[in-house]
Amino acid sequence: MNTMEVPVLIAGGGPAGLTMSLLLSRHGVASLLVEKHAGSSPLPRARGIHARAMEILRVAGVEDDLRAAALPIHPGVEWRASLTAEPVREVSMSEFAAVEVSPCEGASLAQDVLETILRDHAAASDLADLRYQTELSDLVVSGDRAEGVLLDRASGTTTRVRARYLIGADGARSGTRQRLCIGMEGPADLGRQRAVYFRADLSAWTGPSPRGLYFITEVDGVLVWTHPDHRWVLNLRDSGGEEDPLLLIERAVGTRPRGVEVLGDSRWTAAAQNATSYRTGAAFLVGDAAHRFPPAGATGISTAMHDTHNLAWKLAAVLHRQAGAALLDTYQQERQPVGARNAAETTSQWRQFTSPQAPLPPGRDIRQIDMGYQYHSNAVVPDGSADTDPPGTTYTQTATPGCRAPHVWTGGRSTIDLFDRDIVLLTGPDGAAWRTALARTPVISHVLTGDTWRDVYGISKDGAVLVRPDGIVAWRSATSGNPEAATTAVSDNLLFHLP
Repeated sequence: MNTMEVPVLIAGGGPAGLTMSLLLSRHGVASLLVEKHAGSSPLPRARGIHARAMEILRVAGVEDDLRAAALPIHPGVEWRASLTAEPVREVSMSEFAAVEVSPCEGASLAQDVLETILRDHAAASDLADLRYQTELSDLVVSGDRAEGVLLDRASGTTTRVRARYLIGADGARSGTRQRLCIGMEGPADLGRQRAVYFRADLSAWTGPSPRGLYFITEVDGVLVWTHPDHRWVLNLRDSGGEEDPLLLIERAVGTRPRGVEVLGDSRWTAAAQNATSYRTGAAFLVGDAAHRFPPAGATGISTAMHDTHNLAWKLAAVLHRQAGAALLDTYQQERQPVGARNAAETTSQWRQFTSPQAPLPPGRDIRQIDMGYQYHSNAVVPDGSADTDPPGTTYTQTATPGCRAPHVWTGGRSTIDLFDRDIVLLTGPDGAAWRTALARTPVISHVLTGDTWRDVYGISKDGAVLVRPDGIVAWRSATSGNPEAATTAVSDNLLFHLP
């Protein structure tokens, strides 16, 4: 049996695995991604990513291709007895545009389309090796290394692979998680669902830009547009019966659409679970392998990308010997609580969708779920500010340590575009002392002018902010303070080895 060695082995070629491959390459780390299937399923498992994930992909150079492929959805939800009936209720998402908090908007595109674009970008790097129809058939993880056997499902040949780190990105039924004996917490059954996939031109009732969702009371289900070639999904509670899918479509639409074609009919179970651990030794879980959410709010793919964004730069820093291995401990410290939080939030949203009359506790809005989480770990230096992420909140940008660094237009670009491969120091013209203190560190300094960005970031003219490569504020000093504190934050909290 041949043997190969790689810095990082990624098990799973969905959005989480592909984004991890893409980001590792961007940080100069070689990786091998293995996916047991030949490609993406043509049946959409999810549709849409939120603005924070688009920010991550914007910096990675993928945003334009995603925009070109996105569906021209009219944001919002309508309730109708059937699609041919008049709306009895509607909710618009236009209030999100009232306050600009990002250079990006979310995008609506089916998972198979998203995966194709991510795969093309990931494969463009010489550092990425993507192998489909290749299964991780055996796995042993020690404290500092992972070793497995790869099975080529087409030829039947096997290869032994040794990796410094393993990423389990192999979905909700993760074989990696099972081999690592990591359990899941939370409800595994929030109700059985039935999904009927079909193609039909429904534009006579939706117009050229359909709503994001149509709740259809006649069948107690939801109609979702997934592809520009008139593909749709009808999702409804699974009654356990075998009703003809064509009849279900007819009831939902209000008539049998001309030329309707059933493409698939499946059952699935909604769940809201979080892994009891996101790491065992050299192995890490990301995406659905680490957490499962009901589809309400389209949170799953975006959260998976946040996982990879958090972990990729830390792996790169350790592999490049810029940081100590203790930096990797902060992945679980930071992301596991977010997984639990999002499971709880999407459970409340799901219950509202499936039982609209049920009283619910106040929850976070979509923007707060997407952007408003706050990390508490050894890679963040608190500055005494209050908790920014209590339940029932609406998102407001803040540069409190542990939070996403705010978006502000400055010099014709967004501050979001500054956060990529490096730790970044932001100061105004009066922040020379901070810049001098960090001159011999791997920190990149940006001098920003004007008052707007300082107001949003909560600092005075001689204050400073340190932002991690994943766009999270690591440290902040509102005023001049002690410049050596910034060096300490880099060396002790971000665990970088300084020259």
